[in-house]
Amino acid sequence: MTDGEGGDFMGGDKPSPMSVREMNEFLQEPWIAKIACLKPDGSPYIAASWYHWDGVAFWVVPRARSEWAHYLARDPRVTVLVDNPNPPLQKVICEGTAVIVEAAVGPYLDTGEMSIWNKIGTYHTGPRYLGEKANEYRGPKNVEPCWTIKIVPRKIRTVKYGFRWASRYQHPELIPDDEGKAEVQPTYYG
Repeated sequence: MTDGEGGDFMGGDKPSPMSVREMNEFLQEPWIAKIACLKPDGSPYIAASWYHWDGVAFWVVPRARSEWAHYLARDPRVTVLVDNPNPPLQKVICEGTAVIVEAAVGPYLDTGEMSIWNKIGTYHTGPRYLGEKANEYRGPKNVEPCWTIKIVPRKIRTVKYGFRWASRYQHPELIPDDEGKAEVQPTYYG
């Protein structure tokens, strides 16, 4: 099995960035995003969330009482991690700004139009994460107010891992030479 670019099933010999196409395809999978933000006291907070990637920004839909929605409304600095923890290891890290598009609104606006979060759930996250069970799940849950938060990227990093660590993480003296001997013997504690 290859990664489509002549590498092995782990994405090649060394870690490398994803192409834009690879990133967009990866983000269409039903991974769980980890949303990192700051509490009012400055300490970090992380939440797991379904997400929608539209090719330009992440969209997340926290419940009205979700602490992290309130934290992002107060301080819009945010980092999003989407990763595949199983081989082939891949990840997308987005540093950006949270934009509150809708703050704790119901599934339908006063105009009778569907809220944006309801559209995201109906057309994107529901089917992607739940498949045929999307309507069964969304029916009873679709009455609670939610936020619609758009995360606008400032910086995106992507990685697909190979069999070797990136050189910045390696200790060359611990890597065996051609005879299988390392220059320094590591100490193991156990």
